[in-house]
Amino acid sequence: MAGTPLVDFTGRHIAVIGAAGDIGSSIVAQLLDLGGRVTALDRDAAALGRLAALPGARGALATVAVDVADEEAMAAAFAGLGPIDGLVNGAAIEHRPAATPEFDTTLFRKVMDVNVTGVFLGLKYGIPLLRRPGGSVVNFGSTGAIKGANGMSAYVASKHAVLGLTRCAAIEFGPEGLRVNAICPGPVEGRMIDAIMGSEPGQPSAAAEARMAVIPSRRFARREEVARVVAFLLSDASEYVNGATYMVDGGISAI
Repeated sequence: MAGTPLVDFTGRHIAVIGAAGDIGSSIVAQLLDLGGRVTALDRDAAALGRLAALPGARGALATVAVDVADEEAMAAAFAGLGPIDGLVNGAAIEHRPAATPEFDTTLFRKVMDVNVTGVFLGLKYGIPLLRRPGGSVVNFGSTGAIKGANGMSAYVASKHAVLGLTRCAAIEFGPEGLRVNAICPGPVEGRMIDAIMGSEPGQPSAAAEARMAVIPSRRFARREEVARVVAFLLSDASEYVNGATYMVDGGISAI
């Protein structure tokens, strides 16, 4: 019908894990703007509370504070969620670069716990709640899911694992009319890339400027650019997309 938006979430309930971060909050804002109802999950209760100021949040946004690596807590969070139309597995942590022999084992396990086990638990407890047919899951990979990076062994290993989980779930649940895809952003403006690159907000470090210089688009992504691709993958506009990996990286993966 003329005038009908291609992506419309009116009447749909989406669970967003990692909702309080830079990208997660932009995803929540995008979904609310498109008429959706959102349950935002994150371990940072204070940051979740700030989402209430987003346009359209009143009556359409619920928040749940949960540690994604804690199975008991995740099971309880999803038990109270009710039916959902979509799920975003977006929680992740980063680390400063360190060569593999010098990498702290405790930190390695922590990265894997959040970035891999957290996605696994989101799938384990979220998939049973998804409507059939038509439910959609978007897992967060990274350019680190398809490429190596100096000093980033834990992060890269964790994001490679996310693609494995995505592909297995896509095969398992495709026959039921569910879709599971991955989005792989390159560096995105905000706290995480600042932490990795040693930048201050609004003041890119020399490392960040050197990184931008080799990206074909010559800049980092804006968080809303990532959110728009997530909305597409959650929507019926992508209803035959399953098991795919969408690169949102300004051309990094083409190099």
